[in-house]
Amino acid sequence: MADRTSDSSILLARPRHAWRLSPPWLGILVAVGLVAVVAAALAPINGDYYHVWIHNDPQTNEELYEEVMIDMFMAHTSGFLWGQIIALILGAFLAAKVRGMPRALASAVCAGLLLAAVDFAVAWQSSAGIRQQIAWWNENHPGFLPADPLSVDGFHHVLAVGLASFPLAAIAGVGLGNLITPLLRIPAVVVAVLTVLAAVPYGAFAAVLGWFAAAADGEPVALFVPLALLPPAAVTPSAVRTAIGDHCDAFTNTMLISGVAWALLLLIAGRLARHRRSRSER
Repeated sequence: MADRTSDSSILLARPRHAWRLSPPWLGILVAVGLVAVVAAALAPINGDYYHVWIHNDPQTNEELYEEVMIDMFMAHTSGFLWGQIIALILGAFLAAKVRGMPRALASAVCAGLLLAAVDFAVAWQSSAGIRQQIAWWNENHPGFLPADPLSVDGFHHVLAVGLASFPLAAIAGVGLGNLITPLLRIPAVVVAVLTVLAAVPYGAFAAVLGWFAAAADGEPVALFVPLALLPPAAVTPSAVRTAIGDHCDAFTNTMLISGVAWALLLLIAGRLARHRRSRSER
């Protein structure tokens, strides 16, 4: 009886709005909605990426080709940067909610795959204007452009690696969640504010870094280091550089390798932190 009473008092002492009291499906539903909104909102912006951020007056056939290809790649990968950040946060939420790391990992992988599917579906639907532009070019200039994005091998690579990064980010989030478990016991509104304060500057930095990689002339090899340290930041330059052929798939491979490394490192660190806490509680 004493143990039951103490357990009840601990449950009552927890904050009523803590993440731990929120069901997993609610967090997944919120993440899916955010990913869909972000992908839909960014598709028109990314569809004009070349004109706004790289060259506002393309003249030669080479520049016109680059404009269409870059805009095509960017529009159809809309939301990949923020979607992976959302997947990371969702993984931390699942680590706090789902009992046991194996179950949390399984939930995170499934949720990450769901976010990837939703992001791609919304981005594809929102990028119909780009495909219409390609159709017009092919009708008036046969052979100048590929028939559609799915006929381009480089696009397959960017798409495959980008979508695979969603479950990788969610797995990394599980490790991160186990590292910051004490923080996740505070009210959810505080966690949300702290998350926004951390994610927005990161997203802004990633956007600036992506612009430098996209607009730089020559061989911006030095950018591989920060791209490797911040894997979601590689989304924009991966799409752009693969679209125009520079470095082939090097930026995309950097994103994938870095994502796997970060997921493993955070999982190991999270497991060690969890083991240490369980030993101290004995």
